[in-house]
Amino acid sequence: MQIRPADRSDLDVVTTLRIEFLSELRGVDPATVAPGFAEATRQFFERGRADGTVGSWLADGPGPAVGLVSVIVQPAAPVPEDPRPLEGLVINMFVRPGFRGRGLGRRLLGAGLDWAHERGLRRLNLYATAAGRPLYLGAGFSPRADWMVLPLPPLPDPGP
Repeated sequence: MQIRPADRSDLDVVTTLRIEFLSELRGVDPATVAPGFAEATRQFFERGRADGTVGSWLADGPGPAVGLVSVIVQPAAPVPEDPRPLEGLVINMFVRPGFRGRGLGRRLLGAGLDWAHERGLRRLNLYATAAGRPLYLGAGFSPRADWMVLPLPPLPDPGP
């Protein structure tokens, strides 16, 4: 199986694999995901690919792609120990269930890490599922207990 960068012609498969990943993570049927979410996801990846702020890689199987990982480049304020102004967020680390345990996740993550290094990113962040934690620890990621999250409500729709 081959690991390769996703290109513009892969936007639909990137979107599909992200929906499969999120559906598995949340325990919902992928068919229940709103069509608006799929289109917003596709547009996000199209913009990010075009402006260089998102890189995605696919694991090609015997048919359609069976795995995905993406890295989002984010601006970051310099810190005294490392003034580089970019960090990355690893998202969509997913391999379809029938293809797990073959090293595809490790190879996908490696492609994303290489890309991040080539772009001079200072560090990578990610949300680790219990299943993914051993992969990330093996790749050199360190767990952090000091991150906190505050979801913000959407702005009201201004209407017509």
